[in-house]
Amino acid sequence: KRFLVLFMKNIEDPTETSPRPRHAQIYIASLNKTDVKITTSDSLAKSLKSKIDQTVSMNSNSEKIVSISQNVRVNDAVVENKAVMLEMSEVTSVFALNHDGYTSDSTLVLPIDRLGLKYVIPSTEPHNKQHSDYNSQLAFGAVQDQTRVKITLKLNSGQYIKYGGKKNRDGDKIIVTLNKYQTFQLSHNGDLTGTLIISSKPVAVFSGNRCNKLNSFGFCSHLVEQIPPMDSLDTTYIVPPHFERSGTMVRVVSAHTGSTTFSYTIDKSTSTKTIGTFGNFDITVSGKQAVVVDSKRQVLVLSFGLAARRQKNGDPYMTMVPGVNQYVHQYHVSVPQGFEKNYFAIMVKKGSKSSLLLDNDSISSKNTVSEASVTVKGLDYVVLTVMVNQGVHRVETKDRSRFGLMIYGHGHDDGYGFAANILGPGKL
Repeated sequence: KRFLVLFMKNIEDPTETSPRPRHAQIYIASLNKTDVKITTSDSLAKSLKSKIDQTVSMNSNSEKIVSISQNVRVNDAVVENKAVMLEMSEVTSVFALNHDGYTSDSTLVLPIDRLGLKYVIPSTEPHNKQHSDYNSQLAFGAVQDQTRVKITLKLNSGQYIKYGGKKNRDGDKIIVTLNKYQTFQLSHNGDLTGTLIISSKPVAVFSGNRCNKLNSFGFCSHLVEQIPPMDSLDTTYIVPPHFERSGTMVRVVSAHTGSTTFSYTIDKSTSTKTIGTFGNFDITVSGKQAVVVDSKRQVLVLSFGLAARRQKNGDPYMTMVPGVNQYVHQYHVSVPQGFEKNYFAIMVKKGSKSSLLLDNDSISSKNTVSEASVTVKGLDYVVLTVMVNQGVHRVETKDRSRFGLMIYGHGHDDGYGFAANILGPGKL
């Protein structure tokens, strides 16, 4: 398996007295013994390349945390040689954590054989347009030489991005050609959601915000996810609640031209919404409510844990929600270090709840901090929130029924979240 990772820009200087190191980290969890070869472009500055390139040996059922120099973070509007390639012989799960003192977020990293040619970008409206720290951003890395990437901007009227000596507005196209392991990033003081990426060869696409806050209080936090290609998006999603947060913002993004109609159900109450070409709609839910999104056409669904007032448990983070048809029966994941509380959100058919195993043990009620019930197309599901420790974990069902898994956590004014799988089953 091969994975391509890049790290987007985080804020320059979050706090003068930031108690924690600024770093970019790659977490690797492996079920079997394997070597992981980490390489970068031959054109990357030698001083940086020598710090990153290495081979890491892994034992069975283990995790490795590889710290990457923050100088590998990509910059705006310039082609750079900053993608990092991971190669290993065994099936592993990989995620990346971009950490800057108090502003972190994490993403699942997708294997190269599951990358695509068409993507729709999700991000959020920057809290303050005057300050680039809040900018929304998108970035991509190429796996092969001569990869031509066309970005079709979706911007509000009056907004533009300066690139190539001109002001690029809504609907304008920016074209970039990248060679192997080259990267490119754009950022904007408006929301880039709905911007389209179309490439001639597969690219790894990431998006989010440099640092953003979705409430009027709290601090901003880095938002990032690797985006699944359009052809692997689903139509039906269960969005779990975020424990110990003021609530959840759910963003539904259309992956089509023309109109897309979907329903969303909260506590047995169902509403219907239609969004336009690559449009989006936000649903804000409070406390412990789960949401079911059911669309006629493919959509991207994101979940944002909202900061809770007066609680020292983190600012927002952005997580792709796995579609119901992307659930698998076994996950092997790594829970990052440095956060006070970590949780698994598990979406499982009601009849298979008793079949769930966490690290070969049945899930006990003492670890379960919340439980909600939802119905999806006539099937009853339960949504469990389970408290877990940092480190490597295996979650599976004895009856091999498929279920969804999302991982998130909070620390002092910080938080992270990612999904354990956001691709259709089959290849993992």
